[in-house]
Amino acid sequence: MKEIDLPKTEILAQLGEEAAELAQAALKLRRALDGTNPTPVSEAEAWKALIEEFSDVALCCKLLNIRPNYYTMQNKLRRWEKRLEGKS
Repeated sequence: MKEIDLPKTEILAQLGEEAAELAQAALKLRRALDGTNPTPVSEAEAWKALIEEFSDVALCCKLLNIRPNYYTMQNKLRRWEKRLEGKS
């Protein structure tokens, strides 16, 4: 991958912006799927926007050499499953 001539501080700022846009895209998709609070964006458009924003976040992470911690992810999944079990 080509190097970007930006300081890490600027890439972190970009990551923050993209992460906020990812959050908005996720919420918009929820509205498109749920229909309780309708949005003019179709489900397909909302999915496309979510994938685009996720890709932007992933690019910033790649440039910052940030990788997922699979141990942390597995622990989160276990906690999530436990909460869902307790709900039944």
